Amino acid sequence: MADDIVVNLLVTAGRLTRLAGVISGDDLPRAVMRALAVLDEHGAVRVSEFARIDRCSQPAATALIGKLVADGFAARHKDPDDSRAVVVELTPAGRTRLTEARRAFGEAMAPGLAAFDIDRLARLETDMKELLEALKNSLPKHLPSGR
Repeated sequence: MADDIVVNLLVTAGRLTRLAGVISGDDLPRAVMRALAVLDEHGAVRVSEFARIDRCSQPAATALIGKLVADGFAARHKDPDDSRAVVVELTPAGRTRLTEARRAFGEAMAPGLAAFDIDRLARLETDMKELLEALKNSLPKHLPSGR
């Protein structure tokens, strides 16, 4: 029973995100937004770790990160724990662009929620954050939980 509820929550969350992208006027490609969100949540990561989190191949991750760097949304630095390795992280411009895209999503969805009780929306937000934290806290220590 709980498994079915969790599956339905995940499906609905994915659908909400896709709907926001469709109705939003923001033209940020979905892969770029997803990449910015990964870096926002996890901070500086190696390309291989990014690929694992984003569930893409290392070549795809390298290409996507290359685009982020070229656009000024991310920067590469030497890994402080291993000078042979490189980590990638958001730049202030990347964080700003992610914030703008998220705001555009919210603005696009707000009119459809005008009749929705604001207190109920606030409870949903709180419940979703608590759900996320509970799931992060249940992860084995070797898996990244984000910040």
